[in-house]
Amino acid sequence: MANALIIYRDKVKTNSWARWMISRTMKQNRNNLIALVGKTGSGKTWSAMSVCEIMERMDGVPFTIDHIVFSLKELMDLINSGKLKRGSKVVFDEPQVSISAREFQSQANKIFNYLLSTFRHRNLTLFFCTPFETLLDKNTRRLFHARFETMSINKNENTCKIKPRFVEYSDYKDKIYRKQMIVRSKDEYGNSKYKKLSNWDVPKPSKELIVQYEKKKLEFTNRLNQNISERLKKYDESGSSITSDNIPAKNKKPLTELQEKIVELWNKGITNQKKIGEIIGKDRTQINKNVKYIRNKGYTLDVSPRTYPPIQKPLPKITY
Repeated sequence: MANALIIYRDKVKTNSWARWMISRTMKQNRNNLIALVGKTGSGKTWSAMSVCEIMERMDGVPFTIDHIVFSLKELMDLINSGKLKRGSKVVFDEPQVSISAREFQSQANKIFNYLLSTFRHRNLTLFFCTPFETLLDKNTRRLFHARFETMSINKNENTCKIKPRFVEYSDYKDKIYRKQMIVRSKDEYGNSKYKKLSNWDVPKPSKELIVQYEKKKLEFTNRLNQNISERLKKYDESGSSITSDNIPAKNKKPLTELQEKIVELWNKGITNQKKIGEIIGKDRTQINKNVKYIRNKGYTLDVSPRTYPPIQKPLPKITY
């Protein structure tokens, strides 16, 4: 299988990974899909911004705050705007918010995977900055070309150490391989030398871009929080909690004929599943399974508290 390879005519130069990505977009007619992962506050988004600025200085293709997006809609609007050129760089921050792996085969995931599979001719570099790669859809992860992981921040040098790896997906094994970049150079005698790059110390992005990004990120966070508040408010107004056992009636799924009979008997006070099965003519396993289905559909089967006659305490014996 192929490796990430960069070749120098003489000595090794800096930022080999940036040179490799530019070579793919400007010479090989490809694009770059890079997952940049790391914990919150580990410097993943700043590192992506900095790499984009490094690439801008090399290929001359501008990178601005407009190239940082926070949703799938923003990304599509940017791609369709006509502002992107061959070699443009885009940073997609927090993509798991709009294309989560939990929304498997949702409309958003289908559209996004179709986009990634077909926009190679645009020759773009797209960074996905997310805490964990597994938050994204599995089909999306298969399309990545590289994975960068933040390791540590050096405050004295104002750099973030990342571990970059070339990514290749094997279809017949259904496995993703991660490899180090191989750099080939020549020594003073003209002999070829090979070296693997384990880490990359990425400098801090420009102050102006940081200020613009933090402002845009705050606006995104405020919109997200407002959206969450509005959704919670709707549940409060309907008098419902966000649980499967208390779904508003208009959102409940209809019951089957068997389930309606179970509910009818349950409401009459017949809650013993064996007894219900005998009446309906079904075994206890089927009754138990359908009781679970009824609850999953949002219907609550409450067992009324039993009432017992008062306990008659014997009168104390009176002795004279």
